[in-house]
Amino acid sequence: MMMPFSGVVDAASWQSSVEVPTTVEYDSNPLLLTSKEKGVTRTIIAPDYTLVGQFDRDQLRMGVGMHVLRSSDRSVMDDREDPNLSLGWQRETESGGFGLLAQYDESSTLSVAVQDTGVVVTTDGTQKMSRLSGNWSSAVTERSTLSNELRYSHASYDISTLIGYDEYANDFDWTYAWSERTDIITSFEARRYEPDSNSTAIATNSYVPSIGLKYQFSDSLVGAMHVGVNQTNGAGTQRRGEGGASLTYRGSRHEASFSADRTTMSNAQGGAAEMDMVRGSWSYLLTETTRVGADAWWQDSKGQNPNTTQTYSVWASRAFSPAWDLRFSLLYKERQQSGLPNADATIAGLTLTYRYPDI
Repeated sequence: MMMPFSGVVDAASWQSSVEVPTTVEYDSNPLLLTSKEKGVTRTIIAPDYTLVGQFDRDQLRMGVGMHVLRSSDRSVMDDREDPNLSLGWQRETESGGFGLLAQYDESSTLSVAVQDTGVVVTTDGTQKMSRLSGNWSSAVTERSTLSNELRYSHASYDISTLIGYDEYANDFDWTYAWSERTDIITSFEARRYEPDSNSTAIATNSYVPSIGLKYQFSDSLVGAMHVGVNQTNGAGTQRRGEGGASLTYRGSRHEASFSADRTTMSNAQGGAAEMDMVRGSWSYLLTETTRVGADAWWQDSKGQNPNTTQTYSVWASRAFSPAWDLRFSLLYKERQQSGLPNADATIAGLTLTYRYPDI
């Protein structure tokens, strides 16, 4: 007896991988309070499994993971089990490709994923984020390519101080290869933000035309920049210049990157937050198995709760084998808000990671 689609299954090429990082870290002020700070020790296990199937021109990618956290003081930070799921399909064509991607994840409202959007919260709640996106790209001529991405995001929260929302977005790009080293990129982005119906926040529409270029200085050094204007319509019409620049270097031993951006993103405290960000990172391969590095990040948010955050960290990692590595990190972060004392925290952690590239 022949099963349906058995020929398709047999013709597929499957690859899978498992990664299990285990972290023990001490955070002197996980809530970033300005007074009466309390520290916690966290133990985090975050297993992640990825399965990739290749069917001629089609690729199917599935991922499932869990972020398990245990806290030494549940009055400050609760124990957590946060899942993440993804399912994607991509097809290659003679001139480009198209595909779909669905994602779901849960995370703490104290996590970087939430606070990077400019949110200020001192409660350990849960963000549930669902995303669905579709992409398409096609080469129009030998030098020019058109691409488009449609995205839908839905965010919900279990604490009353944060507002759930839906966001609809469309990004359209035209890339022209001016030379072997230079690409000119013209983009137009349209976004709609819709807050929960039971909130007082206002729905907004944003439009961002921009133009930029990417230049390859050498095999090791790449630079990019773009400029544009953001027009947001809601209670009124607001216009703001946006843009950014970046440099990335990858050598035989050194790796470094620097970026500066001005952008606008949706968040859980009333809609769009205007963000200015500067990031830098550097690492050096001491030996074939040991790498050291440093990272710095500065962010100024002009959302519902204006704040400035800065983070500095140093780290060192050692690979014992292709499957095992150990990483030590030390991080300092500080948040400034007008009329309030500065809030800061120091985090020291040790992470042991096991990865098996093909099961």
